[in-house]
Amino acid sequence: MTLPPSRRTQWYHWLKARTPEPGTALKRFTTGGFVFCAGLMVILLADALLTPSLQQEITTLLGLLLVALGSFVALMGYLAISLLRILLFILEPSHDRSDRH
Repeated sequence: MTLPPSRRTQWYHWLKARTPEPGTALKRFTTGGFVFCAGLMVILLADALLTPSLQQEITTLLGLLLVALGSFVALMGYLAISLLRILLFILEPSHDRSDRH
């Protein structure tokens, strides 16, 4: 009879399935940074080039949405690069001390 996997092992496998390769995470981080900068550029250009109107507000809202999307994508890439890798190292089954007597 085999024992069910420990909670630590379950967390490890869950994190491993959701952590992309470092290259993929870095691409996600840089893409998010570029989208963020594009959103800031849209906001600044709308403020500088458009007269105060509904069109300026809608353009600025589009820029704000790009900023939010870029921030989220960059954050997910950053977490995959750093925090999730650290957690995978800590939760790795070879570091599981609960099996020792």
